[in-house]
Amino acid sequence: MPSPPPAPRERCCPVRRSTAVRRGLAATTAARRRLAAAACALAAAAGMVLSGASPAAAADYYYELPYPAGEAYQVTQGPEGTYSHTGPYNEYAWDFGLPANYEVSAAQGGTIIVSGWSPYWQNGIEVIIRHSNGQCTHYAHLNRALYNPGTWVPQGRVVGWSGSTGASTGPHLHFQVIDCNSRVGIPATLQGWTPPTGSWPVSVNAYA
Repeated sequence: MPSPPPAPRERCCPVRRSTAVRRGLAATTAARRRLAAAACALAAAAGMVLSGASPAAAADYYYELPYPAGEAYQVTQGPEGTYSHTGPYNEYAWDFGLPANYEVSAAQGGTIIVSGWSPYWQNGIEVIIRHSNGQCTHYAHLNRALYNPGTWVPQGRVVGWSGSTGASTGPHLHFQVIDCNSRVGIPATLQGWTPPTGSWPVSVNAYA
């Protein structure tokens, strides 16, 4: 496996959630899930691309946001962000402004293949989950990983706590869909779209 090139330390702007907003949005999570799934199906049928993602990424597999339902965090850097999301290992990644020690959820069910301190220092503590489509999701800069490699986890299971380990200037979650062998990034959508930098995507990723 090639070693990803050194990357600049990722910046973050964590903002705490609004309890009132969270409660109001949590009540609509089921409806949001149905709408997102319908959007994916419609786009697939029409051969459309959702928010700049490839048709294959938009239509073939459904990934949730990597934090619990009802939560909304700012995308501090989205795919192809000019600060550090460049090159094959980071160009399709998201940085979400989770404060330290907040719950990080599996974006889809699968088997944990990496859990703990990364062999690549810039990732810090990381979790990598292999999914049924052969792709993996990568969760980096964690303060803690909760399961050992080989553990199967359902979608929505809390797999770690956010942090600022590795090449990071402050607490946040670095998330990306990757090739399981090379760790090269893969274009993907989250809940049927590609949240851009500055957006506040609301999760419908229910606890499991």
